Amino acid sequence: MRQSALLFPGPRAFVLVGLVGFLLSVALTAALRMGSGGTSVGFLFICTIAAVPAPDFPGVLTTFAFEPVPVFVLLAIGAGYLLVFRTVRASPQRRLASRGRLISFLSGLVLVLLTVFGPLAAYSSTFLTAHMIQHFVLITIAPPLLLAGAPLTLLLVSAGRDRRDRWLYPVLHARWFHGFTNPLVGLVLFAVIPIGWYITPAFEQSLTNVWLHYLGYALFLFAGIHYWWPVVGVNPSRWNLSHPIRVAYLFALVPIHAFLGSLFYEPSRVMFEDLQALPRYWGPSPLLDQQIAGAMMFIVGEMLGIIATLIAAVRWSSADEREGKRIDAALARKRARMAVGAPVEHGPDGPR
Repeated sequence: MRQSALLFPGPRAFVLVGLVGFLLSVALTAALRMGSGGTSVGFLFICTIAAVPAPDFPGVLTTFAFEPVPVFVLLAIGAGYLLVFRTVRASPQRRLASRGRLISFLSGLVLVLLTVFGPLAAYSSTFLTAHMIQHFVLITIAPPLLLAGAPLTLLLVSAGRDRRDRWLYPVLHARWFHGFTNPLVGLVLFAVIPIGWYITPAFEQSLTNVWLHYLGYALFLFAGIHYWWPVVGVNPSRWNLSHPIRVAYLFALVPIHAFLGSLFYEPSRVMFEDLQALPRYWGPSPLLDQQIAGAMMFIVGEMLGIIATLIAAVRWSSADEREGKRIDAALARKRARMAVGAPVEHGPDGPR
């Protein structure tokens, strides 16, 4: 109970800590904006997204785009997870807080940080290929790692019975929440958000609008988490997919990525004029960059979709094999009892 109290000290303490952190990140943002926007730290060049220099090799590998407010949000999420993990680790249900889950969540969070603020982020407004790699990480690779850390499961345990009943269960059991977390909604978001981002003016506007730029990252990550939630399966959900449905659900990755790949690869002109106008001293031309992005979306996206589907199919086969062995063992016990004249026990799933 004392650990839970430390984790949930009260709304005033949460507001105070969050407000102080937010104000510090805003002040740091203002300081960066008033200065040159960038500074060298050893062999690294740290700058804001608006002050990224024109791409030049090998500078593209050591340029990091840093924005304090989004960094604060991600670090706050990581700190919250560590506090929840520590609380569960000290409770009787410590087995739920395994090292594997901790490593998985922190790996996913570090991957998001590097993707959103590393060299890929610095030049995602110059090279469409860099943005496409970010796309894959934020919507396909990082979400399963984050979800494998079981953040909601650990939060429910660490909150304690009173807070679960008062604050968490009313949301998790609400009809609107069940509807919104339907896997079909996740599938639609997984397809609509990326397609809408590229075919509407949103992507091109994000090249010059910092907050829209980071909103795009958040939308991609949100869509990925929603999509992968019922697949990873270690967090509470009403929607537990059967093995056949899970295979079909994952196979939907293939046509979605194929459509996005063709969207970029097939046009014979540059789709985004702002990308064409940006100076670049190194790398592919804007049209070739667009075609590489399309080919990457098609090839890598197809591979990821097929691999995920094959893994789900193997698990389905293993589950069927285990069920077959269980039934065979039950029948063998039944025959043995009949041979010695003992009564046969019947359970909900058949003879024991």
